[in-house]
Amino acid sequence: MQGSILLFVAAVLPMLAAPLAWVLERKHKGAAILTMIITSAAVLGMLVTLFVSALGGQETFLIWDGFCGLGLQMRADGFRALYACIAGVMWLVTSIFSRDYFKHGHAIGRYALFTLITFGAMVGLLLSDTFFSAFIFFEIMSLASYPWVAHEETPDAMRAAETYLYIAVIGGLVMLMGIFLLPNSMASMSFSQLPAAAQSVGVESLMLSAILILVGFGAKAGAFPLHIWLPKAHPVAPAPASALLSGMLTKAGIFGMIVLTTFLMRGSDTFADLLFRLGVITMFLGALLAVFSVNLKRTLACSSLSQIGFIMVGVGLCGLLQGENGLAAYGTVQHMVNHSLFKLILFISAGVVAMNTGMLHLNDVRGYGRGKIVLHIAFLTAALGISGVPFLSGYISKSLLHEGLLEYIAHLQHMGLSATPYAIAEWVFIISGGMTFCYMLKLYICLFWQKHPTKQAEFDAQKKYLSPLSSIALLLCTAIIPILGTQPDLFMTGIGELSSSFLNAAAPAHHIEYFSSENLIGAGKSLIIGFVLYQFVCALLMDTKGEDETIYLDRWPKKLDLENLVYRPLISLLLTIGGLIASFFDMLMDWVVIVLRNVGFFISRILDGSVDWVVIGARKTMFATKQKELPVPVGTPVTYAFGRFFDNVSSVLNKTVRKKKPIQTSFVSAFAAGRNAIATQVKQLTSSISFGLLMFCLGLYVTLSYLLF
Repeated sequence: MQGSILLFVAAVLPMLAAPLAWVLERKHKGAAILTMIITSAAVLGMLVTLFVSALGGQETFLIWDGFCGLGLQMRADGFRALYACIAGVMWLVTSIFSRDYFKHGHAIGRYALFTLITFGAMVGLLLSDTFFSAFIFFEIMSLASYPWVAHEETPDAMRAAETYLYIAVIGGLVMLMGIFLLPNSMASMSFSQLPAAAQSVGVESLMLSAILILVGFGAKAGAFPLHIWLPKAHPVAPAPASALLSGMLTKAGIFGMIVLTTFLMRGSDTFADLLFRLGVITMFLGALLAVFSVNLKRTLACSSLSQIGFIMVGVGLCGLLQGENGLAAYGTVQHMVNHSLFKLILFISAGVVAMNTGMLHLNDVRGYGRGKIVLHIAFLTAALGISGVPFLSGYISKSLLHEGLLEYIAHLQHMGLSATPYAIAEWVFIISGGMTFCYMLKLYICLFWQKHPTKQAEFDAQKKYLSPLSSIALLLCTAIIPILGTQPDLFMTGIGELSSSFLNAAAPAHHIEYFSSENLIGAGKSLIIGFVLYQFVCALLMDTKGEDETIYLDRWPKKLDLENLVYRPLISLLLTIGGLIASFFDMLMDWVVIVLRNVGFFISRILDGSVDWVVIGARKTMFATKQKELPVPVGTPVTYAFGRFFDNVSSVLNKTVRKKKPIQTSFVSAFAAGRNAIATQVKQLTSSISFGLLMFCLGLYVTLSYLLF
């Protein structure tokens, strides 16, 4: 083992603490959550140490040869150490909030067990330095996070968990197939060595492997068309788990996409363009679903889908803008950080609503946030941040992504190539940003401005809706958003520079003008579009029920559910076809066995008879007797002699002691019959033994021939 064991300990410690949390919860209520908090804080301390080393330009690494056959390699460079720290912060904050959320919950020990295992796997994945190492932690994370979705054990939760597990397992198997197809031990090769190895075999020849691996990472990120689990898993999962699913586990998929684009497929415009186009579809589709959603957590889940699309657009641009991708790369990693922060705050806010009302439909929770200052500040700040309002951090990252897209359009035009698809993508980018503002405005007005027709007084009376410790943690996270947004040169640029080597990012050609007129105009376009869309959505989604009451209506067609429309019927069809094929081959094998058995029996009978013929022929030729024996009346001479002797004895006895009950047996005939019975059995035994000896000799002959020749 070479390097620092701290990397491995940071990943394994939560997994070791997981069963302890489960055992302690069975003895002391609340011990599991406390164990989560202590473990998260301890691991965060380790990760901060790695991050400080990375800030100083010193990368920490670990090489463990022979681990699981192909070895384990881990590395904490700038980007990986940064995002591992973000993971630690998110687990610590959600663990603190879990004390409030699970105050009256069930199966808390089970939740803590799998939350800590997932934490360790997430840290291990983010610090991985080979595809094989990443796959080990990726699969642990996927399976350990399944109980989050199934936690409530309702029919909706179990169905969503089933979908999540299907996607996770299928995605993992497809990814493993892609890793196995990598040539020249590239699966166990450090990421930094992949570009040279890929160039030696030809980058385009790796396209199949890259796409298969992309399927696994894309499924975890929630990218189209493997996004179906995400809008269904978040509403049924506990709010702290939803924050982690959205803010961190989707980034596991993005991490893999970055590795594929900037290391394995570096220089492949085809792969980068594929990622870009999938990102555009994901970005728009997620925003559209969120606009029409009337469930608080489902809206936030669809929002995550859309924001993942924004990030995928950035990753694709990093590959397309080789040598000039500084702005796109900076915007990509900045929006990753922003999205994790936004969804941490928004899902905790949604959790506050859910745990105090037990409901999530907008008709049931509207007006809940009125008069609740901490909740109001946190939700509004995160909502405006994710919408791209200037002077908040979301504006910074989205502006750089937009600039990166404009740079690529200008590059294509300069090369004399058609830029029409990317010009359309720019408008989709702006409209999707407007839709973000639209659905966040919908949620904000519903929670904090509208009034519930029957329960408003009950909502207003809830003063202690969040514990002081959770309030402090929530407000501290909220304060980061304007700090990053107003000091981008210090913080946001620093995040980009720290991550530039991992994203293969070129240094920006000029100083980044975050608040340039072009960026402000672009943000303004999105906000105006969002406000106009909100007016349209209000008219479409809301319906007047009474004189002063309106209700939210679910206008999204049920038939457009991709899971029920395509995936489940497709899986059922494949299972049916597979069953028919398996039945056919099962019958075919039965026929083959019957034919082989009959042929073998026929051959064995022929060989058995052949041995008998050989023995008889030998007896009549080489081993024939020279003098013929005199025939005896019955049996053989031996049986005849013994029979005659006993017949004479019985005759004497019958004339003396056995006069009254004479012996009637003819011993000559009895011995002859016995001899014939024994001879028959011996012949059968001899025939079987001779056949076995013949087959043994034949096998020995074949073996010796193979060894000699």
